[in-house]
Amino acid sequence: MALRPRLAAALLAALAAAPARAARIVVVAPSGGAAPYREAIEGVCAALGRCPPVLAPGDPVPDDARVVVAIGGRAARGRYPARDELVTLLDPGYEAARGARVQLELSPDEFVRRLRARLPGARRVALLWSGRAFAGYVARLRGAASAAGLKLLAVAAGPARMPETLRALPAADAVWLAPDPDLVTPTIFDEILVYARSRGLVFFAPAPGLAARGADPALAPSFRAQGYRAGEAA
Repeated sequence: MALRPRLAAALLAALAAAPARAARIVVVAPSGGAAPYREAIEGVCAALGRCPPVLAPGDPVPDDARVVVAIGGRAARGRYPARDELVTLLDPGYEAARGARVQLELSPDEFVRRLRARLPGARRVALLWSGRAFAGYVARLRGAASAAGLKLLAVAAGPARMPETLRALPAADAVWLAPDPDLVTPTIFDEILVYARSRGLVFFAPAPGLAARGADPALAPSFRAQGYRAGEAA
């Protein structure tokens, strides 16, 4: 009988010390090393205090995994064993099938607030985005902007046709590249930066870390900060 309190105390101590190990967390993210995904993974690692294994979408999830952090639309649409808890960190417009959700987007009202704070005199802002999944989000942004006296010129831009898209852009006070991983590449970033400078426009970066490359401070949340939130949820 004297051993039971000690045994109970030992079990409680073990449970308190081992949640990170017992969770057996894995991350699923597109391969190729796109900057937004790298930053998000860094945030997950920071929240956990270690870096879990990183798989590509479609890779088999290890049998001992219990929590999957799915980053991006492709990862979120993957099939995962029913035993696994799912934490999804999603591009704007994508919906999570199940599990906790961390969104890589600003609410429409927060978008307007940040834009007004950074550029009080703006009247027309061009938004570059891609993919049908963004359509609903863009519509909500346009509605919030209109209510605040702003005109949002939302232009769907394919990655391969960015130069032509920029040449055809209507006149605006600023241009914002949405936090869309399909568009956030060094080549596209530099094309937009050259375009904005040549016309004296404010160029809002898609993520805070990219402002150091010559753009103005980002309107979008930090990918690393959002990854940290996903790590906390995991």
